[in-house]
Amino acid sequence: MPDNVTAPAGGVIFATDEIGGVHFPYAKLAWGADNQAVAIAETDGARLPVAVQRLATTTRNYADASGQKISTTGAGQVRSAAIAAAEVLLHATVDGYFRVGDAAVVASDAAGSTPIMAGEKFHRQISSGQFISFVRAGAVDGSLFIVPVA
Repeated sequence: MPDNVTAPAGGVIFATDEIGGVHFPYAKLAWGADNQAVAIAETDGARLPVAVQRLATTTRNYADASGQKISTTGAGQVRSAAIAAAEVLLHATVDGYFRVGDAAVVASDAAGSTPIMAGEKFHRQISSGQFISFVRAGAVDGSLFIVPVA
Protein backbone atom coordinates (compact mmCIF):
# COMPACT_ATOMS: atom_id res chain seq x y z
CA MET A 1 0.00 0.00 0.00
CA PRO A 2 1.47 3.44 -0.84
CA ASP A 3 2.42 5.81 1.95
CA ASN A 4 0.52 8.86 0.70
CA VAL A 5 -3.26 9.18 0.54
CA THR A 6 -5.50 11.34 -1.65
CA ALA A 7 -8.36 13.26 -0.09
CA PRO A 8 -11.71 12.21 -1.58
CA ALA A 9 -12.81 15.75 -2.45
CA GLY A 10 -10.48 17.83 -4.64
CA GLY A 11 -7.78 15.21 -5.12
CA VAL A 12 -5.28 16.81 -2.67
CA ILE A 13 -2.48 14.41 -1.68
CA PHE A 14 -1.49 14.19 2.00
CA ALA A 15 1.90 12.82 3.07
CA THR A 16 1.67 9.91 5.48
CA ASP A 17 3.70 7.02 6.74
CA GLU A 18 1.89 3.70 6.85
CA ILE A 19 2.73 1.67 9.92
CA GLY A 20 0.88 -1.59 10.52
CA GLY A 21 -1.89 -0.65 8.10
CA VAL A 22 -2.50 2.71 9.76
CA HIS A 23 -1.61 6.00 8.05
CA PHE A 24 0.20 8.51 10.28
CA PRO A 25 0.22 12.01 8.77
CA TYR A 26 3.49 13.83 8.29
CA ALA A 27 3.44 17.43 9.41
CA LYS A 28 5.92 20.25 9.13
CA LEU A 29 6.34 22.76 11.90
CA ALA A 30 6.00 26.44 11.15
CA TRP A 31 5.72 29.60 13.20
CA GLY A 32 4.69 33.17 12.55
CA ALA A 33 1.99 35.78 12.96
CA ASP A 34 -1.60 35.21 11.88
CA ASN A 35 -1.78 34.33 8.15
CA GLN A 36 2.00 33.89 7.97
CA ALA A 37 4.16 30.79 8.24
CA VAL A 38 7.92 30.42 8.53
CA ALA A 39 8.86 26.80 7.88
CA ILE A 40 11.23 25.42 10.50
CA ALA A 41 14.70 24.77 9.12
CA GLU A 42 18.22 24.55 10.48
CA THR A 43 19.14 27.98 9.15
CA ASP A 44 19.27 31.47 10.64
CA GLY A 45 15.83 33.05 10.83
CA ALA A 46 14.03 29.72 10.36
CA ARG A 47 14.75 27.97 13.66
CA LEU A 48 11.88 27.45 16.05
CA PRO A 49 11.86 30.53 18.30
CA VAL A 50 12.11 29.55 21.94
CA ALA A 51 11.89 32.03 24.78
CA VAL A 52 14.33 31.07 27.51
CA GLN A 53 13.34 32.35 30.91
CA ARG A 54 16.38 33.48 32.83
CA LEU A 55 16.29 33.33 36.58
CA ALA A 56 17.13 36.53 38.35
CA THR A 57 20.52 36.26 39.90
CA THR A 58 21.92 38.29 42.71
CA THR A 59 25.33 38.29 44.24
CA ARG A 60 25.37 37.32 47.88
CA ASN A 61 27.01 39.78 50.18
CA TYR A 62 29.15 37.93 52.70
CA ALA A 63 29.68 40.20 55.69
CA ASP A 64 33.13 38.85 56.57
CA ALA A 65 33.92 41.80 58.83
CA SER A 66 30.98 41.00 61.10
CA GLY A 67 31.56 37.24 61.09
CA GLN A 68 32.36 35.19 64.16
CA LYS A 69 34.77 32.38 64.96
CA ILE A 70 33.82 30.10 67.83
CA SER A 71 36.40 27.52 68.93
CA THR A 72 36.00 24.40 71.03
CA THR A 73 38.16 23.65 74.05
CA GLY A 74 37.63 20.14 75.26
CA ALA A 75 34.38 18.28 74.78
CA GLY A 76 32.09 21.19 75.73
CA GLN A 77 29.97 23.18 73.33
CA VAL A 78 30.53 26.83 72.43
CA ARG A 79 27.99 29.48 71.51
CA SER A 80 28.13 32.53 69.24
CA ALA A 81 27.00 36.03 70.04
CA ALA A 82 23.61 37.05 68.62
CA ILE A 83 23.75 37.12 64.81
CA ALA A 84 22.16 40.04 62.94
CA ALA A 85 21.35 38.27 59.67
CA ALA A 86 18.67 36.12 58.04
CA GLU A 87 21.22 33.71 56.56
CA VAL A 88 24.69 32.54 57.54
CA LEU A 89 27.53 30.64 55.90
CA LEU A 90 29.04 28.09 58.29
CA HIS A 91 32.50 26.60 57.81
CA ALA A 92 33.89 24.04 60.25
CA THR A 93 37.55 23.13 60.76
CA VAL A 94 36.63 19.83 62.50
CA ASP A 95 33.68 17.46 62.33
CA GLY A 96 30.97 18.60 64.70
CA TYR A 97 27.35 19.47 65.34
CA PHE A 98 25.64 22.85 65.36
CA ARG A 99 22.26 24.09 66.50
CA VAL A 100 20.48 27.41 65.97
CA GLY A 101 18.31 28.93 68.68
CA ASP A 102 18.00 31.42 71.52
CA ALA A 103 20.74 32.51 73.95
CA ALA A 104 20.57 29.15 75.78
CA VAL A 105 20.88 26.93 72.66
CA VAL A 106 23.09 23.84 73.12
CA ALA A 107 24.47 21.68 70.29
CA SER A 108 24.94 17.94 70.78
CA ASP A 109 25.24 14.64 68.96
CA ALA A 110 21.46 14.22 69.13
CA ALA A 111 18.23 15.08 67.37
CA GLY A 112 17.81 18.80 66.85
CA SER A 113 21.47 19.42 66.00
CA THR A 114 22.87 19.33 62.47
CA PRO A 115 26.14 17.52 61.68
CA ILE A 116 28.78 19.46 59.79
CA MET A 117 32.00 17.96 58.43
CA ALA A 118 35.44 19.52 58.57
CA GLY A 119 35.92 21.72 55.52
CA GLU A 120 32.21 21.79 54.71
CA LYS A 121 30.56 25.08 53.83
CA PHE A 122 26.92 25.15 54.84
CA HIS A 123 24.31 27.89 54.23
CA ARG A 124 21.56 28.14 56.83
CA GLN A 125 18.62 30.51 57.11
CA ILE A 126 18.09 31.87 60.61
CA SER A 127 16.08 34.57 62.31
CA SER A 128 18.05 37.70 63.03
CA GLY A 129 19.13 37.75 66.68
CA GLN A 130 19.51 33.98 66.99
CA PHE A 131 22.62 32.21 68.30
CA ILE A 132 24.57 29.22 66.99
CA SER A 133 26.01 26.58 69.28
CA PHE A 134 28.76 24.18 68.15
CA VAL A 135 30.34 21.03 69.61
CA ARG A 136 33.15 18.97 68.09
CA ALA A 137 32.50 15.35 67.10
CA GLY A 138 35.96 13.94 67.85
CA ALA A 139 38.85 14.49 70.24
CA VAL A 140 40.47 17.37 68.34
CA ASP A 141 39.54 20.98 69.08
CA GLY A 142 38.44 23.13 66.18
CA SER A 143 36.43 26.13 65.11
CA LEU A 144 33.20 27.07 63.42
CA PHE A 145 33.33 30.21 61.29
CA ILE A 146 29.99 32.03 61.07
CA VAL A 147 29.64 34.56 58.24
CA PRO A 148 26.42 36.60 57.96
CA VAL A 149 24.98 36.74 54.43
CA ALA A 150 22.95 39.65 53.10
